[in-house]
Amino acid sequence: MAARMLLSPRKSLLALSAALAVLAGCAGPARQGLAFSTWGSIDEMDILKPILAEFTRRTEIPVELQHFPKDYAHKLRMVVAAARVPDVMFISNEALPGFADRGVFRDLGPLLEEDPDLGASDFYPQVMKAMSWKGKLYGIPRDLSNLVVFYNKDLFDAAGVRYPEAGWTFADLLRIAPRLTRPGEQWAIGFQPQPLVWTPYVWSHGGDIMDESMSRCTLADPPALQGLNFYVDLRNKHHYAPTDKESGNARMTQLFAQGKLAMFVYGRWAVPGYRKKLTFDWDVAPFPRGPAGSIVDTDSSGWGIAKDSPKQEEAWKLVKFLASRWSIEQFTKSGLIVPSRPDVANSPAFLAGKPASSQVFLDVIETGRPQRVPMAYDEITWELIDNLAPAWTGEEPVDKAVKPLCERITALLRES
Repeated sequence: MAARMLLSPRKSLLALSAALAVLAGCAGPARQGLAFSTWGSIDEMDILKPILAEFTRRTEIPVELQHFPKDYAHKLRMVVAAARVPDVMFISNEALPGFADRGVFRDLGPLLEEDPDLGASDFYPQVMKAMSWKGKLYGIPRDLSNLVVFYNKDLFDAAGVRYPEAGWTFADLLRIAPRLTRPGEQWAIGFQPQPLVWTPYVWSHGGDIMDESMSRCTLADPPALQGLNFYVDLRNKHHYAPTDKESGNARMTQLFAQGKLAMFVYGRWAVPGYRKKLTFDWDVAPFPRGPAGSIVDTDSSGWGIAKDSPKQEEAWKLVKFLASRWSIEQFTKSGLIVPSRPDVANSPAFLAGKPASSQVFLDVIETGRPQRVPMAYDEITWELIDNLAPAWTGEEPVDKAVKPLCERITALLRES
């Protein structure tokens, strides 16, 4: 998936000012064509704009592109509050519930059932689930976002270590990590505080951040603590992952590109840049197995239609076009996404080129699952980022950091 859009409360005032500027730009005469909002990098816009131009060429329906590259979900909330809702909106499954619960989006399930050209079977079931809320489908998925292990084959070869492969375990990771680590110079695996990255360690130990009903935080339960402790020990006990001081201002993506990380856990969106920049041989492997298996996310982003748009027929034509095989192939060829459509995923558009083992992204779908996204998702995410820092640095035991944090998360879940 393209970058995930979360807004920290610490940035809210700046984001509010930016959002108000956006609103000022949205005011004015009635729109002549379809208004379509999205986020995305410059490279992603270079893919999208020709697709929109082709849609207009075929249908004679103009599209007004509203590009919000940063703080997308927050700016979209402001646009909605100002009653300038775009006809079609690109949305992530993390942001979806808040908008769907307020009645912003139309239920697309009936349209999909009746359409002769597009159906639910054209997409992976996991992404259809991710783009649904309370039993209704609010977005037609573009991509399937999951995590794999990127690894530097040259570093493995130099250490005489076999490449990770399907079925490898946390025990295997601990066994090979010492041979891939040179203290202060090279590390076996990356370490990132974002919940997206450490959640697979928790899931694969049988734990979770919250229960299935999304009413109670379960991060202090034994399986979740085991997963968190395993992750923290990679850095603070075994020193197989770099500390903040050792990594400096460099992100794990940068350390990997510099040849200082043998492995790190990340998503498909790193591929376009790595195809252009990496000078060493690299590939991807599945996330290692824990006591509960190898479990990563199967999240998604997709296109929704404003419930109150006066241009429902035109909006559906745009969504259908964006979700067509041809359109999804354009996004896929760059390496940017794991496509939502199996017919594209199992074609050269996805499987050709680097990484050689792109099939791994597809193999892990079966055991993956979407994140649980309560109404308080943003607040909970920032609670996790802000309050687990003492555990990540080793200043505080994991259980001590987690207990009060979990109490706050439970309160947020019950308030939402």
